[in-house]
Amino acid sequence: MENVTTLFGISCNRQIKSSELKSKPADVTRSTVQKSIIVIARKPIFGPIREKLAVITRAFFLQADFSDMSIIDNLYVNLRQLFSTKVDENDMYVGMSLRELIYRLRSKVLILLKALLLETKILFFANNTEVLCSSQFSLVSLIPALMDHLDSCGSPLLDKYEKTIKKPTSLRTSDRKSLLTFMGLPLQPFGEGGIFNPYVPLQQFNELKAPETKFFLVGSTNSLLLSPQNKIADIVVHMDHDTVEIANNSLNSALTLSSSDKKWMEFVVSSVVDTWDPEDPWRPKGLGFHGSEDFVRQQFEDYIMGLLSSVKYDEFLSRYSNNPSKNLLLREVEGNPVKLFHQAWVQEWRTTNNFRIFSKITDDEIFDIVEPRHMASTLGVNNNNILQRKVNELEVPAAAAATRVAKAWENFWWGGEQEMKESKHSEEDFQEEVVLDSNTSKKTDTNEDDGAKARSRAATVSSGKSVGTTSQHQHQGKGLFNSWWGS
Repeated sequence: MENVTTLFGISCNRQIKSSELKSKPADVTRSTVQKSIIVIARKPIFGPIREKLAVITRAFFLQADFSDMSIIDNLYVNLRQLFSTKVDENDMYVGMSLRELIYRLRSKVLILLKALLLETKILFFANNTEVLCSSQFSLVSLIPALMDHLDSCGSPLLDKYEKTIKKPTSLRTSDRKSLLTFMGLPLQPFGEGGIFNPYVPLQQFNELKAPETKFFLVGSTNSLLLSPQNKIADIVVHMDHDTVEIANNSLNSALTLSSSDKKWMEFVVSSVVDTWDPEDPWRPKGLGFHGSEDFVRQQFEDYIMGLLSSVKYDEFLSRYSNNPSKNLLLREVEGNPVKLFHQAWVQEWRTTNNFRIFSKITDDEIFDIVEPRHMASTLGVNNNNILQRKVNELEVPAAAAATRVAKAWENFWWGGEQEMKESKHSEEDFQEEVVLDSNTSKKTDTNEDDGAKARSRAATVSSGKSVGTTSQHQHQGKGLFNSWWGS
């Protein structure tokens, strides 16, 4: 199935009285006619398409002549022109209801995200099809870069991503896409054995029960799937009631949120609730960044990055458990942060297919680039202390540091790569490319008097010229990441 991929469809339907048609076709035998216009795309870019599709469908019915297809032909041409260039990741987020999902399900959104990564069977139910599908895509979009890599989600027999992905050999710290790839993102909760189908008709019900289907995220408007005799899901999300039911009791322990999880989600939920506008649920009151869809997405991206780094750091601590020297540890990290993510869940996650892929394509010491931490540990920290710590790390004047933090964030989130010229110091470190040794697990020879160097890898840093080993640059890369996200 090498050439098989997943396609995405969106439809809009209307109906008209048969008596209102200018010419009544022979196949029209009822008093009303209902038709749908469907757009099939290679990427889930539903927001921009939905707006145009609604207008075209209405106009198509107003002309009261189904034999005239010119308006549909024009829609096709217009969409081809609109998406003639590469689809941007942000295009896929347009029209999503992420804020509404947080507002309605609150902290249960994190439970669903963790359940998704555990590769469980999740069923969404709603009477409104748009709410049903949008809620699921909003959940999926919380995993960074996953929306652009759903090629294998349509069948449990597909595993195209794993067959084509390679372990990165370089990292460009100024490039968000490069950083996400280096961190093993996107995670793949719909790999071999998995299905993502936001609207599954009753005719595909047997596919969900097939032996090759190990896990899924699906949606339905048919209440028959909720009946006890048709129980197929581990978790049922009833969007009409804003409830999440864990039907599989064996998941209760793993899906219990840690105190740090609860603390952080309380912050995220309050950012949405405090800025909620019933007249405009997509945007926060005052149109500020706090509580916006981008803000929520950033929070979850930070959470996942911290999780991935913490898991790798936990593995590092296990490897060096017989050598408890403090010089081997990250000085800015207290204890083992992976415990803050709830160890029962982490233990279960390590048995999944998406974790196996993540481990295979990532470096053992990604925590040298992204600090291992839980987002709850950043709450309540004074912003002035944060800025001062960044100034100390980067060794630049405070005014220049403040400007750099702001511009680095802008460049990072939106994928820009413009140079930051405010600092009097050289910016080569912020544009550097780290080329990893082909054997990334190999350690350099260390000095017995300096145990901290035991974590250094054999590597070369280049910004148009050879600079040397990475031990002095890894902290600069981490400092830049923390500046982006304001740890």
